[in-house]
Amino acid sequence: MIKEAKISDYDIISDIMQSSNNNSLLDEEIKVIREALTNYSKVVYIDYENEIPVAFAQCTLKEDDQLNQIGYLEQIHIKKNYKNKGIDKRLLLKCEEWAKNKGCNKFTASCSIDDTQKLDLYNYSGFSEINKVAYFSKNI
Repeated sequence: MIKEAKISDYDIISDIMQSSNNNSLLDEEIKVIREALTNYSKVVYIDYENEIPVAFAQCTLKEDDQLNQIGYLEQIHIKKNYKNKGIDKRLLLKCEEWAKNKGCNKFTASCSIDDTQKLDLYNYSGFSEINKVAYFSKNI
């Protein structure tokens, strides 16, 4: 069952994120999640399996080059023991539905070029690849 998250669900979302990454949350990630839970142009959905919260998705409204409103999938996190069960697809569809209800006629997502799970999800969900991007960094 998928439910829209509230600010009181912050600890649930934090637990899912940590369970999916084995990393502690960075301050910036905490800020992004809290903002998503209190912002009209963002939404977070939590997927429950047998009343256990196992995954969440966050999406937002953005504008494209022609100033049309589009939906954008910010992130999906799934607890390790629940991956490969179609949860990501259900959450993606729920986010698309939300964007459509907000007046969007386009929905976008991005991921790392080596994230084969997300690439497969997007390809099998009808997304078209727009471009590949590489980011570079160096210490100065």
